[in-house]
Amino acid sequence: MQVGCICTSRIDIFQFSGSVYGRLSITKHTTKSDVINLLEGSQLSPEKLKVEYNLAYIPLSMMVEFPSLSSYNTALKTISRKNRLYTLQRAEKADWEMVSPYDGKALILIGIPRNALPEDVERFLSGCQFDSSLLDMFFRTRNQATIRMARIHFRSQALAMHTFITKNRGFVLNNQINVEVLH
Repeated sequence: MQVGCICTSRIDIFQFSGSVYGRLSITKHTTKSDVINLLEGSQLSPEKLKVEYNLAYIPLSMMVEFPSLSSYNTALKTISRKNRLYTLQRAEKADWEMVSPYDGKALILIGIPRNALPEDVERFLSGCQFDSSLLDMFFRTRNQATIRMARIHFRSQALAMHTFITKNRGFVLNNQINVEVLH
């Protein structure tokens, strides 16, 4: 009986010796640095965070990879101590792997006219260094209206931010375009 008890404790220690995953509820404007500052002492870096989006690219939650169970427990205590409106729940590794890591290297263009061609979007983005082979245009429902969007990938965060700064609120075929950064 005691031998079985020793084995189970070893299994429990082995099971939690690796990474632990969590899902943190966030608002639309929460950034990775906000989460790192909130969960101070949990040994997090921006690479250990992924933003989970819905089909309309509205942020739902932030997936967090903690280095250990004690780090996860520290985060839970920090959230309860600071009495924030965030909730942290356990997640599985499969949930972590399903979320695409954009890392600030992708943008969403919102409000593209229905009759716009990919060439019109490329003309709008002239002067910006982006990967035109990964230009993806699609329709999504946002705020009870069907709108056209495009997702564009860049080689670096700096190139994506340059495009965000220079092209936000620009026009494609007389329609104003909103640009959002995907984290």
